[in-house]
Amino acid sequence: MMNAMMSVNGVAVFVVTLIGFLFGWLWHSPVLFAKPWMAELKISEEKAKAMPGKDIAAMMIKGFLMTLVSTTGLAILFSVIGTAGGMGGLKMGAFVGLMIVGSRVINSGIWEQRSCKLNAINVGHEVGLYALQGAILGAWN
Repeated sequence: MMNAMMSVNGVAVFVVTLIGFLFGWLWHSPVLFAKPWMAELKISEEKAKAMPGKDIAAMMIKGFLMTLVSTTGLAILFSVIGTAGGMGGLKMGAFVGLMIVGSRVINSGIWEQRSCKLNAINVGHEVGLYALQGAILGAWN
């Protein structure tokens, strides 16, 4: 495992983290799912706009760091199993996003009594994120 961790390309992980973070911004933007996502969470536009900038900045930093951690994990997994090529990375990323991360998101959603719609938005984000990041990491190697 240590060899796999040492073989990870830090530049690739950082760039793919940035791309993944931007994907999350797009996913939760008015262009895609901001309105239904906020409605399911019962967050009004007024409440969102009233949030202090320092709180938003702190959440963005934490979100970026968690994206960095998950991207690093995906890169290590690819190193261990030898995933190569963009299509192989996309397939493995989608698999991880749906079967591992997505199933855990839905499990939490069941216990937190989240709606099917909110679970679908959240899981869709994870599957899309991991597929995109997997494709780029696979192609990069």
